[in-house]
Amino acid sequence: MDQFNKDIEEFSNWLSDDADVKVSPKISIVDLRSSNEGRAVIANEQIAKDEILFEIPFKLLINIETSQINKDHPDIHNELNRLGQWNGLIVCLLYEWEWLHEKSKWWPYMKVLPTSGTLNGLMYWNEDQLKKLEPSLVLERIGKEGAKQMYETIMKFIRDNGLDKELGETSWESFLRVASTIMSYSFDVEKIDPNGSQEKDSQSADDEDEPETISLKSMVPFADTLNADTHKCNAHLEYDKDSLKMRAINTIDKGGQVYNIYGEHPNSEILRRYGYVEMEGSAFDFGEVLLQNIKDSLKSIYSMDEEFMDWILTELKNDQMIETFFEDEEIVLDSYDCYISGEILTELVLFLQIITTFCSIPDVKDQNEVDRLATLNRVTKKCVQLVEGGTATQGCSEVWKLAVENRLKEYPEDCLNTAVTFDDNDSIDKIRESMAKIVLRSECQALDKCMSSISQQYKIINDEKLLNNILKRKSNPNDNRSPNSKRQKR
Repeated sequence: MDQFNKDIEEFSNWLSDDADVKVSPKISIVDLRSSNEGRAVIANEQIAKDEILFEIPFKLLINIETSQINKDHPDIHNELNRLGQWNGLIVCLLYEWEWLHEKSKWWPYMKVLPTSGTLNGLMYWNEDQLKKLEPSLVLERIGKEGAKQMYETIMKFIRDNGLDKELGETSWESFLRVASTIMSYSFDVEKIDPNGSQEKDSQSADDEDEPETISLKSMVPFADTLNADTHKCNAHLEYDKDSLKMRAINTIDKGGQVYNIYGEHPNSEILRRYGYVEMEGSAFDFGEVLLQNIKDSLKSIYSMDEEFMDWILTELKNDQMIETFFEDEEIVLDSYDCYISGEILTELVLFLQIITTFCSIPDVKDQNEVDRLATLNRVTKKCVQLVEGGTATQGCSEVWKLAVENRLKEYPEDCLNTAVTFDDNDSIDKIRESMAKIVLRSECQALDKCMSSISQQYKIINDEKLLNNILKRKSNPNDNRSPNSKRQKR
């Protein structure tokens, strides 16, 4: 038996013998490295929906309330709370993992947590590896600068609170390992606040007996052993008064894996946060079309220059009269999400409809500032009414389709159909290159799905019909005829 499986056996025995975790005999922890899934939980026999798979007492969680640091340094508990849940848990886990080491009561658990060499979150990727993710906007969300500031904050906390002996030599590498592990494995656990006020507003008499809760960022041994999959999730973690329970939400066949879900994240975010990807794509994948892609489409179709378009964007963002039409929703964004379901947001369609309609008005560039702004106000009002009624123009749909095509051209050739396989025996460069290809493929597939979203989700009319309404011109009887004019269900 290799060390990996010895650690699994020790951890499994610790859960039931020392940690007071109630584990169903129908499940066990197994080694699935051969399929690139690491440690996992499988069903030894069929599990019925609603069965409890295991129950974990709150005292087993690692957080700023339970860590040994509170007993060894009782004077810093309030300071840990002021440091915040994220930073506070980093200090606690550093104390248990780096200082107490095998003396920590959680040591069998810590031995099955990942080492720096097995973490694949984007903080660990080098520049060459990250380039493989271009042009994904996930590269803008890695957060290395924020992590460095967090490291400095924690080192200052260590110095200011007399923890130099234990944690004063904490390296950036040790900090990064702990912070990445927390990002990948921690849970936000709701717990009754023993100090919470029970007083309620007189109008909330029905709720006067409800206790207040607090959210504790916590490491939850065993719960984090489950792999996650947005398509296969069959178990869910629930909070009870004194424990956490993992409940089956579907029937799980004998030999089947037990899956949790980490949230409604696309593959790019799963990689950034947790260091893995779903091979066939996440159920929540999305691509992002840049504002510049839309501007380039407008230039191509309407021959509008950059300066004029920037004027429109500035007024749409800043004019107080125009803002009232949007009900506090921003419609001018740096990028727009395109979901794998084919869904795009109403705010995007509204933005496209306004800007394409405004660019279609004859000689609008030649109007003086006051008249041009008045025209933009009228266009905005009419476009809001149109889009809210489930209608858009042919020009709006065409601009969007071209913008998506422009965005897809920025991705590697044949990105939509890239076939990718890898396993634990591959080099780290090969694994990360394969993960990058899967992320890019996921984004391209979502973009492709959304290319025709406007014509599929909205009734399409001829642009002239809307322009005639705005400019008070008589309509041509054929104006609302269009190949896509059939009303579609939104």
